[in-house]
Amino acid sequence: MTLMYWKFLIICLFACSPLLAQEENDYDLIAAEVVLAAEENGYRSFKYAIKNNGPDNAPAGSYRVFLKVNGKMISFDTKTSAMEAGKSLVYTSGEKFLANQPGKKLKYRLIISTKDRNKRNNKLKGEIML
Repeated sequence: MTLMYWKFLIICLFACSPLLAQEENDYDLIAAEVVLAAEENGYRSFKYAIKNNGPDNAPAGSYRVFLKVNGKMISFDTKTSAMEAGKSLVYTSGEKFLANQPGKKLKYRLIISTKDRNKRNNKLKGEIML
C-alpha cells in the first residue's frame, strides 16, 4: 500500500472520529414560562418553569438553569436532577422585588444550558411590569 493511501486513511479516521463519538440526546428541554408571583408581604418573586418535551428522560446533571433579571443573575440550578419525558419543573427565585414600584420594568432571561436535541427553545426572554 502506498504512502498516499495511509495518509488518506489517517485523515479519514481523524475526521470521522468526532462524529462517531457524538452522543445522540433524545430529550428536549424547553424554557417554558416566567411569571411574577403574587405579592407577599410587599414583595414579589419570580417563578419559572422548564419542561422536557422530548421522548427520553433528561439525565441528572445534563442541564443547568439560569434566570437573569435586568442583567443580574438572580437564580440558578447547577446540580440538576433527572427530568422525565413530558414533565415540568417549577423554580422560585430567592431574590424578591419590592412590589410598590408602579411602571418599573423587569427584563428577564431564562437560560437552559444543555446538549439536548433542540437548542432553539432553551432560552426565553421578556419583560414584566411591576
